Amino acid sequence: MIRIFSQAATNDPSILDNKVLDQFTIPVGDWAEQSVRWVDTQMASKIGFDLLGAIKWPFKLLFSTFVRSGDYHPWWEITDMPWWAVCFIFFLAGSLIRNVKIGLFAGTALALCGMLGVEYWDPVSLTLGMILVSVFLCALIGIPLGVMCGRIDGVWNAVRPALDAMQVIHSFVYMLPFIFFFGIGFESSTMVTMIFAIPPLIRLTNLGIRQVPEDVVEASRSYGASEWRVLLDVQLPLARPAIMTGLNQTLLLAISMLGIAALMGAGGLGLMVFRATNNLDVALGASAGLALFTVAVVLDRISQTQATDGMSLLGRINRAINARSNPEVLLAEETAARTADRVGAVAPATVRERQGVIIASVGALITLGAVMLMTWSRGGSLIGSYARRSDMDLAESSTFNGIDAEGGSWFGALCLIGAVVILLSAYSLFRKPGQMGRLLGPVGAFYSSLAIVACSVAYLWMSPSEFASTAFEKGAGPLVTVVGGVIAVTGAVIWLFDSPYSAHTPLSAKSSRSRVVIAAFCLVWTVLSGWAGWTFDERQDTVISPEIQAQLDDVIERSNSGELPGAEAASLIATIRASARQDVVILNNYSAQGPGLGYLLIVVVSLGLLASIPAAGFAGLDERLRWRWNVVSSGIGIAMVSIGGAFTISVLRVSDPNFVSGAGVFLFLVSGAFLALASRSVLNEFNRARLFASDQPNANEQAPSADAPVSEPANA
Repeated sequence: MIRIFSQAATNDPSILDNKVLDQFTIPVGDWAEQSVRWVDTQMASKIGFDLLGAIKWPFKLLFSTFVRSGDYHPWWEITDMPWWAVCFIFFLAGSLIRNVKIGLFAGTALALCGMLGVEYWDPVSLTLGMILVSVFLCALIGIPLGVMCGRIDGVWNAVRPALDAMQVIHSFVYMLPFIFFFGIGFESSTMVTMIFAIPPLIRLTNLGIRQVPEDVVEASRSYGASEWRVLLDVQLPLARPAIMTGLNQTLLLAISMLGIAALMGAGGLGLMVFRATNNLDVALGASAGLALFTVAVVLDRISQTQATDGMSLLGRINRAINARSNPEVLLAEETAARTADRVGAVAPATVRERQGVIIASVGALITLGAVMLMTWSRGGSLIGSYARRSDMDLAESSTFNGIDAEGGSWFGALCLIGAVVILLSAYSLFRKPGQMGRLLGPVGAFYSSLAIVACSVAYLWMSPSEFASTAFEKGAGPLVTVVGGVIAVTGAVIWLFDSPYSAHTPLSAKSSRSRVVIAAFCLVWTVLSGWAGWTFDERQDTVISPEIQAQLDDVIERSNSGELPGAEAASLIATIRASARQDVVILNNYSAQGPGLGYLLIVVVSLGLLASIPAAGFAGLDERLRWRWNVVSSGIGIAMVSIGGAFTISVLRVSDPNFVSGAGVFLFLVSGAFLALASRSVLNEFNRARLFASDQPNANEQAPSADAPVSEPANA
């Protein structure tokens, strides 16, 4: 016995050896596996109730009802709605919850996702449905639970440790139990998302309820309010900002879980990003990433209320409904607000303003006639010569106006939109000066007139492709549009320099070097964008050179003579074609074969750089002078965006497969956007002035000029 003990002791590891831990292994994994098997196979029969099915049921019901069902496709499913219906719904949601500006942003941003293509729109709609269902369930559970935590200390003491654990555990760990019990798919991924995203909502709801002033709560109780009335009429309204912040944070956390949901088989944009990462697909990753970013920004803007929003459309409707029996209340509230803010009447239009508006309107009418009625191209197409081979077969006698795809396309369409904006701005001045928004005034008219000139000049400057029809020639339409745009610019400048606009608050007394630096960087980026590709052509008839065609003909001839077996010949032909497709034809903006807009764009951005110098205050710190030059600088940025946008959308409108606009266009668009947005802080300070009763001109007196002192700017 002693010999056996000593032999066993010799073979066993020492207490100092890590291998000794194998003798004390706790079978946690085996216990978990046995528990999962018991739950999956026997729990329903033992307790007489399918608990897992009951937990899964609401997730499955919401998804199959509002997101995506089986064979039956009702009209209210978000994945089966037309793209415009989804955009309109989010426009209404943004307008009702925030304001019309946010609603327009939400609808436009989702429309941008649709422009990426159908293969991206379906995941976008599926992602929207997944997030909305997850956040709805979080709100359904989190807000009542947060209210209970805020009112009952015992509930909060019990829930708080669970919330701490939920926020400490890594998101990948959440996947395991839900996959084991519920499998993969939308239901399990939504459960994981809800568990991960719900803690901020519960915490902030609890915090909002607890931060309601105690004296307000006690006062409501002293007046006989029940606890239910105290909650609904006092605590919840005062805790609303905290609750909305929690809902916004829950929404953002739900968006951050889309990648995990993709791993669990939920699909959507998260799956596209995951696939692009695995395959190193840059194009798929950039497009899916942009769509995911856009969806996240839209949902964040709708759910994140701000103090500067004013009353939402839903609030206005609610106030109107409450005052339907006594509508004079609304008038009294408006009068009280105007008295409290000491706001007078909007400054009337001056004689010089009316003259400028008339001149700008004449230019807009000339532009409308030139775009709609005059010829922009004849016997061929300018944009189509780059993007579409079928344009080579156009009849020599064919003529196209400014909005035809073979004519001016979006260059003419943007001129048309600019002319309409100028006419609406003129109507705004004569009917309601300063009351129809900043962009329907002298600023919007100046932007629109510059865009008209920029688009029409760019169209005239652009060179046709070498594949253009020999009968192609430009018509008189763009030249007349330039004339109309110049007239509109002249009128807009007169209007702009005589408008009684003033700042809400005094501008900085120092010049801004950063403005000039931004404009200088925009100039550098524009120069670089010209060297970058403006067109990427991967069409077969372009990339297959005569040498490669000779190789293909040789293989076909050898196959026909029997020298090469058919399968080997087919494989060799596919290899030659694949190698040919790697040779992408890239045309920059300076070469004779490309659009040739590079030097024109440098001139445009240089003008923006020159305008940014007085806009930054280096030519004087007079506020109205700086405002005017900021309008000019940002207007040039708008003109840059108009040129780049017109080229991009015109190419998309007619392009063949495997032909796209290049990254140079994107770089130029970014440069124009930066130049336009650099003036935003100054432009937001200026509005049309308001005059008090003592400042109002008599009926027989002329309205004050733009340089006359004004009392106070109008509210935006």
